[in-house]
Amino acid sequence: MIVLLFAGCAGNPGRTGGADIATESDISPEQKRALLRLELASAYFGNGQNLVALDEVKQAIALNPNSADAFSLRGLIYTRMGELNFAEDSFKRALVLQPNAASIQHNYGVLLCQQGRLPEAEAFFGKALASPTYTDRVKTWTTLGLCQRKAGALLEGRTSLLRAYELDPSNPTVAYNLALSMAESGDWTRVQFYLGRIHAAGVRTAESLWLAIKAEQRLGDASAMAQLASQLRTQFPKSPQAQWYERKAFNE
Repeated sequence: MIVLLFAGCAGNPGRTGGADIATESDISPEQKRALLRLELASAYFGNGQNLVALDEVKQAIALNPNSADAFSLRGLIYTRMGELNFAEDSFKRALVLQPNAASIQHNYGVLLCQQGRLPEAEAFFGKALASPTYTDRVKTWTTLGLCQRKAGALLEGRTSLLRAYELDPSNPTVAYNLALSMAESGDWTRVQFYLGRIHAAGVRTAESLWLAIKAEQRLGDASAMAQLASQLRTQFPKSPQAQWYERKAFNE
């Protein structure tokens, strides 16, 4: 289960040198209209209305061509639409305007990962993580780990996921993917540990229950396996995993 995660917009990159703090009177009418268009674009994007969002963000850029957030959002929209060349151009333009914006670096890294360009993706994820004010470190370490695993760099991916887990041990995406990594190396005790943590928190999926069942089967705990199987049958009766359990297809 590989889900690559995008970060939010760039926000305020911080002041440098003697730059003053912007106040309401410093914002031109065009910039205010651009901000409104950008807010609308973000809302439409959040609702999955890609073309409407794209139209709004284009208007935002026309009103304020120096908005890194607008170019970054345009990159996210194009990425979702599968227009990867346009997406890359958007992220590059955003980074020209805000070279140290960690969220934009993260999002560009995701795009590079989707294109199979792991070394470049790692470089941009690394830049985001190097920012002392960046607050989405769990998301970036997780996405880096998933990107590395997708590219076949399994050991590196595990290391990145462990860094994410150290920061947020309650994160179910991190724990599940760490469990997958441990299963690949045959460390079923650690699979049991990571899945047990998220199941104890009430987070269960057909995939996590099935992997936990396989762990208990390998460890020889028939009672625990039966309890997990009951949960799988009850909560996900039509899932492929429930069918695999009925067939005892533990290698599926």
